[in-house]
Amino acid sequence: MAASLIGRSPTTAAVSVYEVKVEPFGESFDCAEDETILHAALRNRLYLKYGCKHGGCGTCKVWILDGDVDLGGSSYALSPGERDAGTILVCQSYPVADCVIDATPMNLDEEEFRAGDRSGRYEMTLESATRLTPDICRLVLRHQPGTVMPFIAGQFVNVVVPGTAAERSYSMANGSADNERIELICKLLPGGLFSGFVAEQARPGTQLTVSGPFGQLAVRLSHREIVMVAGGSGLAPLLSMLIDQAGKPVKRRITLFFGARTPEDLYALDEIAALAPALPELKFVPVVTDPPAGWMGAVGLVTDAIAAWRDSWEGCDAYLCGPPGMIDAATELLVGRGVRPQNVYFDAFVPTGDAKDS
Repeated sequence: MAASLIGRSPTTAAVSVYEVKVEPFGESFDCAEDETILHAALRNRLYLKYGCKHGGCGTCKVWILDGDVDLGGSSYALSPGERDAGTILVCQSYPVADCVIDATPMNLDEEEFRAGDRSGRYEMTLESATRLTPDICRLVLRHQPGTVMPFIAGQFVNVVVPGTAAERSYSMANGSADNERIELICKLLPGGLFSGFVAEQARPGTQLTVSGPFGQLAVRLSHREIVMVAGGSGLAPLLSMLIDQAGKPVKRRITLFFGARTPEDLYALDEIAALAPALPELKFVPVVTDPPAGWMGAVGLVTDAIAAWRDSWEGCDAYLCGPPGMIDAATELLVGRGVRPQNVYFDAFVPTGDAKDS
């Protein structure tokens, strides 16, 4: 049977159970029609890579080879081309027939697949909460003594919203060597569940439960030039990457574009400037859409600045973090100017409970 992706039908009283087979491992398990493929795999003590569980991070991409699935939720991390090619997110896919998926895009080996979920769960203490802009806050969380969470720059954690069972996803903003603590950059939105906690209740000493690390966004080993594009709280994983790159013996040429509405919405400027001695090839381009009188920097959308900076980005790796619209526009521009599609890496920061939360 040819693979197909269909829309969600209303839930019926009887719940059907289907067989899901995972290649290239040849392992099958049962999955109910009201259960995601990811949940069923983890329930069966098998591991498929995942992150936010809400369709925003793209960690759980696989190919569907046969059968039917319902893409029941958000799929911010899938491009139209990926959908057309049969790529699905197992955190959002419900089977409506027996199906076969190929986990090759996850780069799992058989030992990892059969080991089950090995992500950690940590009790952490809020050390500080600092307002960086009117709607951006930096949280510093520290592990219990003797505990660390090894992570790769670019990864994120899920934080349990105190007093609820809900989780929200945030990328680390500190370097991976500094893993006795984590720094999270949170955008505050009216009505946001975690935003409300941060704005009204976050105090030093507050205990928070964190799980992770998750995600596959990371600087790939290469000598290619790097172009980074950030919007809003999307600067966090890129800042972590820059800190790690500052400690590398090989200094790659890096251009960082950071888009905001006004200069008051830009942050971490001193930290970026402090990296200059260790990253002599770093170029930082702040961009604002609503400049005040006397603003000497780039003006307009961040894509306007990328386009004006140079005509060709051929031979570059691109790392994009921020709102989906910014990522889509920047990807189209950079690919159109020479970046190979396979060298574009991104993390969509969606300001709702559906993905990376604010």
